[in-house]
Amino acid sequence: MSSLDPADCDRTGLDGRLIGGTGGVDAGTMSILSVVPCVLSEAVWLTPDQQVRLLAVACVISGIVRLLADDPGTDILHSLVTRMCTTLDHCGATLGHRSR
Repeated sequence: MSSLDPADCDRTGLDGRLIGGTGGVDAGTMSILSVVPCVLSEAVWLTPDQQVRLLAVACVISGIVRLLADDPGTDILHSLVTRMCTTLDHCGATLGHRSR
């Protein structure tokens, strides 16, 4: 999280065009997180419940990164990261348990 950079967020350039930022997150990390939904169907050793939880974890982590990079004020006012971490806790508590 220390590498997040609000100066590298999505913004409008002087010419009015949208400039896509990364918030300081390297492309490799975001690529790994974004590929999770595409490869979950290949993870046949995971139960459907575990696949859904893994998908939720990848989405929440991506969301936390974008929120902290793009709009930390909203997080402070509404405790959004805290609420998102509650979702992570729930997913993590049951992700390792396989259904029998």
